Amino acid sequence: MTLRIGALALLIAASLPASDDVRCRTRVVFPQTQLSVTIPFEKTHNGIFVRGHVNAHPEPLWFVLDSGSPRTLINAPLLRHLGPADAAKSARNDGSLELGGVTIDRIDLRAANLAPLAKEWGHQIDGVIGYDLFCRSTVDVDYEKSALTLTQPAVFQDEGKGDALKLYIRNGLSFVEGVIKVTGLPAVIDVFEVDSGSQDAVNHPIIRDSKAPLRKVGGGLLGANEWFQLGKYTIGSTNSLFVAGSEENSRKIGAEVLSRFHVTFDYPHRRLIVERDTR
Repeated sequence: MTLRIGALALLIAASLPASDDVRCRTRVVFPQTQLSVTIPFEKTHNGIFVRGHVNAHPEPLWFVLDSGSPRTLINAPLLRHLGPADAAKSARNDGSLELGGVTIDRIDLRAANLAPLAKEWGHQIDGVIGYDLFCRSTVDVDYEKSALTLTQPAVFQDEGKGDALKLYIRNGLSFVEGVIKVTGLPAVIDVFEVDSGSQDAVNHPIIRDSKAPLRKVGGGLLGANEWFQLGKYTIGSTNSLFVAGSEENSRKIGAEVLSRFHVTFDYPHRRLIVERDTR
């Protein structure tokens, strides 16, 4: 495993000034009379890749759906020629993204070099979409069927089949409570970032104190945890990573764990609903 959680974190940091205020400024517009839309996605290394159109331009682009991205990023060379097709650009570089007929507008598009990220995922990545979508819609991810369902929050209803966890939102990122156990230490209850854009399983600084074998990976330490509990579900041993100098990045639930569930990101109602996959 490589330090994949660091690649996008560096890109986001570069696109966010220290004083940047992450707020939900976007608007999500559904097709007329439709309250919910289902979109197929491609899955690579448990990443979620969807086709979209920026600023009504005809060429489809590949976006990775990333709950760990507070901003919408576009590959820098593309953004230069993807200005609005039918309107003048604003000073904030506002734009729109259409996914399966659903339009997210009033997006403050940020340029980034996404080539390293595409290499890590092994999939073409033209853009990254995260908080700008999550904050205005209910996003249901069926990893087993590779289907993404967007629903207007006002009509979304939880069928009660899974476990609805309290979701904490801070600076465009989402967090839930979980419990992790490593060898030789008591289990620890903590708050973890939910990051669908990370290939990792579940990370926490406690892994550095584990009595089990550890190995150095880049600037961190990698080792096996004994188990992780998310709501009423317990996941057996997976790898955990500690990233030196990054306490927050070291408390993270990545796609390796999320993909074992049917996951509903319900930011508007501050819930993360997880239902154990049938696999």
